[in-house]
Amino acid sequence: MDSLIGPVPNSWEQHPLGLLADITAGPSGVQTALVDDESAEVPVVMPKDLRHNRIACRPASGVPSRIAEELVRYTLRRDDIVCLRTGRLGRQGLVAADQRGWLFGPGCLRVRVRSEVSAAYLVYYLGHPAVRNWVLGNARGAVIPTLSTKMLGSLPVVVPDADLQAEVGDLLMALDDKVVVHEQISTTTAALRDAALLRLLSGDRA
Repeated sequence: MDSLIGPVPNSWEQHPLGLLADITAGPSGVQTALVDDESAEVPVVMPKDLRHNRIACRPASGVPSRIAEELVRYTLRRDDIVCLRTGRLGRQGLVAADQRGWLFGPGCLRVRVRSEVSAAYLVYYLGHPAVRNWVLGNARGAVIPTLSTKMLGSLPVVVPDADLQAEVGDLLMALDDKVVVHEQISTTTAALRDAALLRLLSGDRA
């Protein structure tokens, strides 16, 4: 079968994303309520928090609980997917169990999958080069690309059998775990290098 990502087995299916998931755009007007101090009781996922197909452990921005109560429609559940809605499209992250109850911000879209497709599989499908090209090609706006819920809902999604979906999700998540660990090691090593440079060039060799 010919598909968006190329030839696939005929036993696989292809459906618009809108038939496989509910897609919701982030709230408008919440930007003024965002804070980045101890009063940010409920984290808000912003575009900068999406990296390596996951969401940052602790987003920099949040809102007080009283504001979060007014934004309950934008609450995240485990295995929701948060995608970029505007700007540098093509990044997404899977909501972890300990991120349940967080909110997603105005620059994002929430994809809440139904039973036909695995969220872990879908988050990696969205990162396929052909899918990213489709997203960029269908976004509106020459200066700042923007993706609507309707347009994302029309994205063709290739759906293999459940076992293969699970295999794809498990394998690629394990590889992303290694990417994150190596990135942390690199960051720590660079910090040690910089500290050593300052110390050595100050004449302190103790």
